[in-house]
Amino acid sequence: MELALKTGSLLLIIVGAYLFKRAGMVKDRDYKIMQVFVFNVTLPAAVIHSFALNKHDMSMLWIVLLGFLGALIPLFVIYLATRRESTEHRTFEMLNATTFNIGNFTLPVVTTFMGPAAGVPVVMFDMGNAVMCSAGSLVATKALLHLDDDGTERPSLRHRLHMMARNFYTSAAFDTYVVMVILLVAGISIPQGVVTVIEPLANANAFCSMAMVGMMMDIPELADDRREMLKVLAWRFGIAIIGSLAAWYLLPVAPFARKIAVICMFAPIAIFATKFTDMTLGKARLAGFSLTVSAVISLIGMALLSAFLPA
Repeated sequence: MELALKTGSLLLIIVGAYLFKRAGMVKDRDYKIMQVFVFNVTLPAAVIHSFALNKHDMSMLWIVLLGFLGALIPLFVIYLATRRESTEHRTFEMLNATTFNIGNFTLPVVTTFMGPAAGVPVVMFDMGNAVMCSAGSLVATKALLHLDDDGTERPSLRHRLHMMARNFYTSAAFDTYVVMVILLVAGISIPQGVVTVIEPLANANAFCSMAMVGMMMDIPELADDRREMLKVLAWRFGIAIIGSLAAWYLLPVAPFARKIAVICMFAPIAIFATKFTDMTLGKARLAGFSLTVSAVISLIGMALLSAFLPA
């Protein structure tokens, strides 16, 4: 009963934010304001809070590898499987069907369902996922589909590497992940004073993240767009099934951490995918709606896995 109420509470935030937008109380692009606070304030605070309050060991680094491979391998699978489709469709599927929305969705959802101790495996998964999510998926998609071959002079390798690195080091969340892993390896604890200061910000991450998802929602009008969304959701479900089986049977970690890794594989579309889709195709609304639909499906799936998957 308690889990159902928590699920309903998170869904209510998503729906409420969408209704505020429909009523004109929130503008179409106002979700970008929420993104600033989530990416740069509440998410880093939630990551630090989870690391500070919970025990973790070096075996958790296997979950980092799962997060990286879980985002990388499907990119090439989709590239090969969609070779008969148009470049536009391939781009949309490769960007939206691969990386995972962990810090802005899975972290607040899982810690709401399973408590603060679940935060560390989630953060470790996102450390690997963030390599592809923050820049890797865009760079790989553009290279594989030759999206820069438009008759203009292509940027030099040095420039492209600089831009890729910039996507990483300008991401407050990614930088926080790196620092936390360094502290983990070095065996350094976070001072209690830091935990006290950031706790209100960390607690705000669930509400801000769910509200941001609802604010991004916009129902597509074209049938072709709806078909593309369904393809992406089908890809993500297949990836989640295969990845979760690999996590459950292959990861050499404690059962509780393995359960969290399985849940992470069912994460929705990443926020960055919406940004990259807007940059390459100008289809931010379709990507945002796809994200919202996948988020609702993921929320229900995560609730069921939290309740019935043994650990």
